[in-house]
Parts: sequence; C-alpha cells; structure tokens
Amino acid sequence: MSTMDIKSKWYEANLHTARESRKKWYQSSKQPTKTVDTHWYEANAQHSSVGGVPWYEANLAEHLDTKHKWYEANLKAAVESVRAERKKWYEANKADVPWYEANAHADPHADIKKKWYKANLEAARASQAKWYEANQQATTDAPTSHWYEANVNPHADIKKKWYEANLEAARASRESSHWYDAASVADPYAESRKKWYEANIALIRQKSIKKKWYDANTLKARATRKKWYEANK
Repeated sequence: MSTMDIKSKWYEANLHTARESRKKWYQSSKQPTKTVDTHWYEANAQHSSVGGVPWYEANLAEHLDTKHKWYEANLKAAVESVRAERKKWYEANKADVPWYEANAHADPHADIKKKWYKANLEAARASQAKWYEANQQATTDAPTSHWYEANVNPHADIKKKWYEANLEAARASRESSHWYDAASVADPYAESRKKWYEANIALIRQKSIKKKWYDANTLKARATRKKWYEANK
C-alpha cells in the first residue's frame, strides 16, 4: 500500500466527522447574541465587599497599614543594632593615649623637649604679661579713651597743615587758568599736519571732479550705445 492510498483512506474517514463538526458550529453561530446593558469590561469589574471600593484600593489601604506597622516595629531594632555596631567599632579602634602622645615614647628627645617646654613656659608668660601691660597704657589726651582712640595718628597736625597750604595753592592755580586752557599746549607738529591736510584736500577735490566727470560721461555713453544697438538690430 502506497502513501497516497493511506492518505486517501484517512481523508475519507475524517471527512464525515469534519463536516458534522462544522455543521454544528455553523448552526450555533447563526443564533443571535443576547444583548446586555453592560459592556464586557464593566461586567467583569468586580467590587470588594467593603462599601463598593475597588479591589486595588481596598488592598492598598491594608498594605500601607501593614507596612507602617512593620516599619515601626523594625525601626527601633535597626537603630539599636546600628548604634551597638558603631559603639563596638569605636571602642575597638579607640587608643589608650591621645594621638599627640602616642608617638612620645618613640622620640628619643621627648624628655629634653618636655623640660625645655616647662623652663620656657614661665619666661613666655612673663614676657606676654609685660607686652599686655605695656599696651594697656592710656593716652595723654584721654585717660579713659578706647583702644581705637589710643592709636591716634601723631602726624595728624602736620598733615592738616600740609593739606591747608596746598589747598590754597590749588585754588589759586585753578582761578588763574582754566583746565581747558592748561591742556592747550603748543603742538610741534601743527605745521606738518596743516600741510598734510591741505595736500589731501587737493587730492580729494581732484577725485570728486573725476567722479562728476565719470557720472556725466556715463549717461552720454549709455545714450550713444543705445542708439548704436538699435541701429545694428
């Protein structure tokens, strides 16, 4: 038996079944559908039992409440855990002596420096006290004057006299000659500039005459060329 014979028998055996199935499907599809008032997406929109609230809003409120309670319960434990960890780390890394004294044992001159510091400390304090007392002296003009009044410029009178003397001289100089007269100084190149100006004026005038001549002859040349062009057309 060939492959074509097998396919032919299989097709005949299944043809009746296919026709019966297709007939049932066709007849069921000819029946009109039932009209409903709600759409398919509105019919499937189920509501929760709590006052008609949608399911996602009802579950959201419950979820937020649960999350808030979980946060409050774990917040205290988390803070205590972090503080305990930091305390252990701080105590483990804390040195027994300050950092500036940690290397004192490694310095061979530490004792000498310490003695020198103690010996010079008293001298430094005494010197600082003398300096401080020397600057507390009051001025002769005002015994109870402030620190900013104690530093009055001792050359103030000299500067005042110098300013008054020069002020009179400046006023006299200003009245005798105006500022614009003082600026009018004889120019050593005035004659050269005058000659250069006259020479360039003549050149500019020649260029102006040439331009006028060119303009006058341009109109005449155009008129002549137009007549020549019309004559040769």
